[in-house]
Amino acid sequence: MPKATQKRPSLEVDDGDDDDMEMVLASQSQTMTQAEKAAAQLSPDTLEAKVNEIVQYMLIMEQKKIPVKKLDITKHILKDHRGIFLKAMEYAKTKLLRVYGFELTELGQGPGNKKQCYILLNTMDVNDSDHIDYSSEEPKVGLLMIVLSIVFMSGGVVAESIVWHALKKLGIYPDKSHEVFGDVKKLLTQEFVRQMYLEYNRVVNSDPPAYQFQWGQRALKETTKRKVLEFVTKMYGKDLQIDSWKSQYKEVLRSEGRPVDTMEDD
Repeated sequence: MPKATQKRPSLEVDDGDDDDMEMVLASQSQTMTQAEKAAAQLSPDTLEAKVNEIVQYMLIMEQKKIPVKKLDITKHILKDHRGIFLKAMEYAKTKLLRVYGFELTELGQGPGNKKQCYILLNTMDVNDSDHIDYSSEEPKVGLLMIVLSIVFMSGGVVAESIVWHALKKLGIYPDKSHEVFGDVKKLLTQEFVRQMYLEYNRVVNSDPPAYQFQWGQRALKETTKRKVLEFVTKMYGKDLQIDSWKSQYKEVLRSEGRPVDTMEDD
């Protein structure tokens, strides 16, 4: 993955809700034409500086896997020039792709029903590889893939209790600090959720409260159901093919827009 070489700016993510700013932004919905007119009023150097700030900010947040809200960009970077937002993002998208190999992707609402946000997807690898590197030595990536696999093999939504039951077989417990992962419960329910790899929601009308996991929007963008099923098949280490998992393989075919009628039922 390419690294940012610029000096890190003193920008912070605004995790709180700024109602006043949201109202201002809502009242200033714009078209690209309006953004182009606003951009034309700036000097080329000023416009370029703002675009470069956006690019650098996105690269820094990508290293942390933190989605960037539109509010973050307008409040911390564009400030009094928020009218150029669409045009500045268009320039930033082009630069991120051509120079750094990242695709700027809008995800819509983020965790906690926050407003539209953006992430970067790696396009540098062209050999049909995914952004999530299953063979990575990074331990958290392996744990994430295991949890995504549990969710997928359970039909797309899985009770938190089932996830912990599976992880306990690997010596990973929600109430014990792990020598590699540290606080695993916090990792799964906060960090991976903030990064939008997982969704963690309370089961409706559950008493006592019970929670469940689903794939987050970043996971849906960065990997495929086929790749996850291939990962599961390799984990078993037997002479299995991905179509050995009948219902899951049907879901893979559906996700790819391919017919499943010819497959035999379980």
